[in-house]
Amino acid sequence: MNGELHQVCKIVASTKKALKENKNIVFEPFKYENVIIFQFIEKKTWLGKKAFKANNVVEWYDECRKRGLEDIKLLTPVNVKSRNLLGFSNAKQKLLVCFYKNGHVTFFTAHWDFQREKQLWNITYTEHPWDNPNPPREKPSFDDNTDDFVKILNEIEGFARIIDCDSFAELFHKAALAATGEFTEETKMTIALPEKNLKLFRAASIADVFGAMSSWNDSPPYMAHEKNLAKQYEDLSMELYRQMTLATLYAVNEW
Repeated sequence: MNGELHQVCKIVASTKKALKENKNIVFEPFKYENVIIFQFIEKKTWLGKKAFKANNVVEWYDECRKRGLEDIKLLTPVNVKSRNLLGFSNAKQKLLVCFYKNGHVTFFTAHWDFQREKQLWNITYTEHPWDNPNPPREKPSFDDNTDDFVKILNEIEGFARIIDCDSFAELFHKAALAATGEFTEETKMTIALPEKNLKLFRAASIADVFGAMSSWNDSPPYMAHEKNLAKQYEDLSMELYRQMTLATLYAVNEW
C-alpha cells in the first residue's frame, strides 16, 4: 500500500481504538518518517487568535480530545484521473475528517516533503473547516465489498496470466486469499483493526500494485496492447482500483 495512505489509515485506526477504549493513543511512526506535524485552525482566546501546532500524533490526539473529538473517518476518492501519478508524493487527496460533540466538523490534509540530507520524510497535516458548502449532515458510511473485491481480483488474476504477467497474477491471487482470511502472513504494515476489517485491509495492501516503475502501471499496459487487450486492461485496472479503495475505506472506518 502507498505509504501516504497507510499513514492516514494508521492514524484513523489508532484514534478510533483510543476513543472506543477511552485511553491514550498508541502510535509508532514508520522508520522513514522524520516528523509529523499537525497545524490547527486559528482559535479565538481571551488573548486573541491562536493557532495550535501539535508536534506528533499523540499531541494532536490530546488536543482533539480537549476539543471534544468523538469520531474520525478517512475519506479518499475511489477513482483517479491518472493512475500513473500514484507513484508520486502528494498525488492523491486523503482526508482525516474529525467529528466533534458540538457538531463541528473539520478535516486535515497532509503534505509530504522529502528531506534529502536525512533521507526521511517530513509530514505536515493542516486543518480546514468543513464549510464548502456545509458540514455533512450524517457521517459517511461504507459497505463491506468483500465479494466484489474478490471477484475483480480473480478476474484480473486471470487477465494477468493471459498477458504473461505471472508475478502480478500471484499478487492478485494472494490478495483474494487474504480478503477471505485464507492468507494470513504478517506484513510490515501494522495497524490496529478488528480481525474482519484487518482481512480486507491486508488484501487491499497486497492488491495495491499502482505506482511508478515496475508497477502494474509500467509494463503490463504495453503487454496488454501487444495482445490487443488494451481496453480490458483499462477496464479491469479501473475496477480493481475502485474496489481496492472501497475495501480500505470499509476496513478503516466501519468498526
